[in-house]
Amino acid sequence: GAPLLGVNGVGIICHGSSSPKAIKNAVKLAVRYAENNTLERMSGMLLKNRNK
Repeated sequence: GAPLLGVNGVGIICHGSSSPKAIKNAVKLAVRYAENNTLERMSGMLLKNRNK
């Protein structure tokens, strides 16, 4: 799966024909993003660079 940017929260997009293993990996990725505050860190970096 790929991260869905522009939403307020963790969103992972998968292809409609994704296998069960691909879905499992997408869920694991979403959990990792949430646990590591990835979205908050990315937002902070984007805002910091936007104001340069």
